[in-house]
Amino acid sequence: MGEGNGFGDFFDGWFATLGKGLDQLDVNACQRLFSECAKTCAGYVVSNMYRKIYDECEGDLDRFFSHIQRIDNVEGNVIEPGKVYELIFRKCECPVHTEAKISSPRLCACSKESMICVFKTLVPDRKFRLEQTSTILGGSNVCRHIITFD
Repeated sequence: MGEGNGFGDFFDGWFATLGKGLDQLDVNACQRLFSECAKTCAGYVVSNMYRKIYDECEGDLDRFFSHIQRIDNVEGNVIEPGKVYELIFRKCECPVHTEAKISSPRLCACSKESMICVFKTLVPDRKFRLEQTSTILGGSNVCRHIITFD
């Protein structure tokens, strides 16, 4: 990371210490920290991928979660039609992990906040809760989210 611009060592060191700092924060602090970052992440690419599928499914969440596996390394399941869904990531593709080499499980708060942003955009008229039940950086083989709509 950062090679060729004279700042490679600086950025490598900076990101390494960022990862150590994240490990010192509690979950709530990480959620506050990443809530703004997640808006940017979700706004650039993620929301568009989900929006395309959501629109093709004509706003039907059951169909949306059944079709979401068209996105690489993503799986969706309907647990309770119209109400409870499971969103699974089979691979961590967060560039802060893959490029900056931050492996702190606290980084996963950004993924959770990003998905909250996506679903607030897709279904702004519905209240929901999103629970992150497992993460790859936390030692699981997948990142799993349960999304429950009121």
